[in-house]
Amino acid sequence: MKCNFLFVMTIAWPSSDQPPCSRPHDLARSALATEFCNLNIWRLDVVRDHLGISPASIWESVRRSSGGGVGGGSTSDSAASWPSSSGSFTGTSSSSNGAGFNGYLSVLSEDMSVRSDKAFSRMEFVDRKLLSILSDIAGVMIEGGYEQMLRKAIDRHSAQLASYVEILDINNIIGGHKEESKEILLKIWTMAMQIIVGFLSEMQRQLNGQDLGYFDRLKEDYFLAIVKHTVMKLLNAASSICIQGASIDPVCKDIYSTLKPDLSKMLNVVMMYQALNYGMPTILALLSGQTKEFILAEGEGLIHRLSDMFVKLSVEQNDMVRSQCLDIYDTGVHRSTRHIMDHMRMLVQHKTTAYLMLKGDQKAFSQLIVQLISSLEFMLDKNSRGLQLQGQQQMFLLNNVHFMLQEVKIDNDLALILGEGWLLQRHDQLNQFVTGYVDASWTPDLSSLLIEGCYSFQRRTRVPEILWPHQLLDKFTSSFEMVPRVQKTWKVTDPLIRHKVREAIFQKVIPEYRMHMENYSEKKQKSARHSIEQLESQLQELFEG
Repeated sequence: MKCNFLFVMTIAWPSSDQPPCSRPHDLARSALATEFCNLNIWRLDVVRDHLGISPASIWESVRRSSGGGVGGGSTSDSAASWPSSSGSFTGTSSSSNGAGFNGYLSVLSEDMSVRSDKAFSRMEFVDRKLLSILSDIAGVMIEGGYEQMLRKAIDRHSAQLASYVEILDINNIIGGHKEESKEILLKIWTMAMQIIVGFLSEMQRQLNGQDLGYFDRLKEDYFLAIVKHTVMKLLNAASSICIQGASIDPVCKDIYSTLKPDLSKMLNVVMMYQALNYGMPTILALLSGQTKEFILAEGEGLIHRLSDMFVKLSVEQNDMVRSQCLDIYDTGVHRSTRHIMDHMRMLVQHKTTAYLMLKGDQKAFSQLIVQLISSLEFMLDKNSRGLQLQGQQQMFLLNNVHFMLQEVKIDNDLALILGEGWLLQRHDQLNQFVTGYVDASWTPDLSSLLIEGCYSFQRRTRVPEILWPHQLLDKFTSSFEMVPRVQKTWKVTDPLIRHKVREAIFQKVIPEYRMHMENYSEKKQKSARHSIEQLESQLQELFEG
């Protein structure tokens, strides 16, 4: 490279009265401009060796943080307005519920033992010797009247200039990991964005902090060419992660194998919007002129596409949830119920961002949440109708609706969206499920025995007392034993609900059993397979799973 530089430097310049476009050495000047762009003035060893930042270290950090959980930290809303010509952007860098993206970014960067912008400022990235050569070439070109040729070469070779700093290339960071989950890719993108923005900020500071001679007239073009190419790769990668192939398939199938990734698509769009809202103001602060306008337009375009995708996914997720077929193996809280409620609460935690994506329409967001929980209830009811055992449907709905109610109660924002009326209706539903369970599981056998016993005694003895023949008592006892045997795996996790169901069974079974036992002689009572105390004891063991 040095030989080529010296060779070109010794070429005799044509007389100054010749217009630049007709000079015979244009090819040589073009070659010199190319050599200018071939010089790599950045010291990558500082980033790689001293800061330990590389594509591999980013992946390692994200995997470690994902395994341990991400998103913590109590952060307050802080506005970050984009300098949009339309004034359409006013984003927030965190949610009001403490699960904001600022906290997420902090967790990731602290895991790398570096907050990129502060860490970078401790290192010198510019190779002063190569920078001096760069300035000399700029002087030759400018003095010879070829400044515009050099500017065009910088623009033309922007990809090459950006490639000298591998940490600026999001495609290089993602590498061959495109088949990873969208959640992991989003975290990689977010961390890479912060590191890239921090590095670009320090590049600009170090370039501006030095007297670069003739290069001072070109350093803005030089830096903007790198930033433009780098940021466009970031935006394209963001679009690829969150928009391409983001539609939800509503076809009925084993729900959990598709539900989790499909619902995650919506949250991914929200988190990407937040990440852009977090990083774009800083990126735009690095830019100026037409480059700034171009990147602003591209960023706004991506923001609008993310907003449109959010609305589209909100419709598709309802259709998907309502149409799904559940595999129900027990009467407990279904894992799909848990996941949909988690998803709903995450959306509410990021409601500030969701409002922006819905053009500030808070009512539209509330309707989105109400429709989603209505779809969940519809799905549970539809699938529960296929349960065959007596009382199984009511017990399944009791557990799942109670779980939904508890999840809403612990989230004030979600409770406010659904309203007091929704809460009261669900409490009434729980009572209905308990009554329905007792009627379905215990009433049929008990009622038939009472009727049969009453009819038998009236016919045989014509005595107005209701007394059971011994065989009828045995029949009742067999039926009583059958229900717990069939339902031995049924579980009610919540102790209060479990107690409530048991009490309802006691009130249905025990008084009738006691009444008829009292009409037997002491001898016959002793011959019964179960005393009243034994019956109560067995009922106390129900629903432990």
